[in-house]
Amino acid sequence: MKLKIFISFIVFLLLSEICHLRSDTSLAQTFISPGYKIDFGNFNMTGGKKTSTTYTLTDSVGQNAPGQYDNAGYTVKAGFQYIYDKNIPLSFSISDLDLNFGPLVPNIGSTVTNTLTISTPTAHGYDIMAIANHPLKTIGSNSTIPDTKCDSGTCSDSISGIWTSPSTHGFGFNANGNGTSTYFTNQTYFRQFADASINETAKIIMSENIPVENHSSTVTYKINISTIQPAGTYQNSINYIAVPKY
Repeated sequence: MKLKIFISFIVFLLLSEICHLRSDTSLAQTFISPGYKIDFGNFNMTGGKKTSTTYTLTDSVGQNAPGQYDNAGYTVKAGFQYIYDKNIPLSFSISDLDLNFGPLVPNIGSTVTNTLTISTPTAHGYDIMAIANHPLKTIGSNSTIPDTKCDSGTCSDSISGIWTSPSTHGFGFNANGNGTSTYFTNQTYFRQFADASINETAKIIMSENIPVENHSSTVTYKINISTIQPAGTYQNSINYIAVPKY
């Protein structure tokens, strides 16, 4: 049996309107020459990065009220030294895009794994969502391997449950690593993939609210079939959607 994995990578950027306010009295400093005009709230005397064998110093001399100011909904960083904040490029990768379970034995769970790895810029983290195009099914026929209900009979595309019993059949997945503890208590907890063929929407499986660099999670895909499961080559496609938070 073969399970094919494909990537769907979508980036949403939150754009904000920048408003320029003008008053009758301007306190800005203005510098004019034949080649340029600078209007600026202040003009720093110096700023940058200084180093020696024993220290590294970034500074802003002349900046009005330098420093970091935080409030609900925004952060202001005033001063040249903040240009040296670590700039993490946005990236998302999957270690293996073509997973093959091989021959299956009834009532013995079979698993394969791959790894999701994400880095996000200095912002508010990310969500990774997943959705299947349809249940595992044979090409050209109606034979399917149903999604697991877990041992409790209640897990779904948004609720995970323990799946250890050999008499519980179906297809499901677990994610273990960075950003997954909210969705999977431990590696015995599984759930279904959302199913696009019945108009379900992609569900979050991995999420963090801080900037990250090379944070990874191992996804375990599990199949357990009954003795009456029709023979055949079953497959489907899984789309992963990485959404950075801004």
